[in-house]
Amino acid sequence: MNKRCALGVLLLVASGWFHVAGASSEEMIEEIYLLVREKEILAFSAVGDRWVTQGLRPGERALDSEYGGHVAVAVTRLRVLGFSALTSKWNEEKLIVDEMVVEIEAKGDVGTVITNLRALGFSAKTGRWVVVRFGPK
Repeated sequence: MNKRCALGVLLLVASGWFHVAGASSEEMIEEIYLLVREKEILAFSAVGDRWVTQGLRPGERALDSEYGGHVAVAVTRLRVLGFSALTSKWNEEKLIVDEMVVEIEAKGDVGTVITNLRALGFSAKTGRWVVVRFGPK
């Protein structure tokens, strides 16, 4: 194989690699929308093609919320709420006394709430929270 042919093969392989690498880093399509109201939170699932309501308890209100990809997360002073666009269901985890939310995020298939006591992860695929408590400092 001469140098010119080898260079052509190398360029062909490199261009194919860049195309594959670019295709694998596609952005996720938004499949969810969250609407926070005074007495309820509504999530729209484009996958399920419907609105799903989560009622708030008397005196409870949403303090913060995030949504993106297939997941939505909301925080009240009593609990954290997760919604999966894939299952079209809400799931909750109660907050512990003296627990303070530090960070909330939702993107792709994952929602997270970090508090002073725990890390809570919500999976859009399973529709459930997974919780880990922080150890002593």
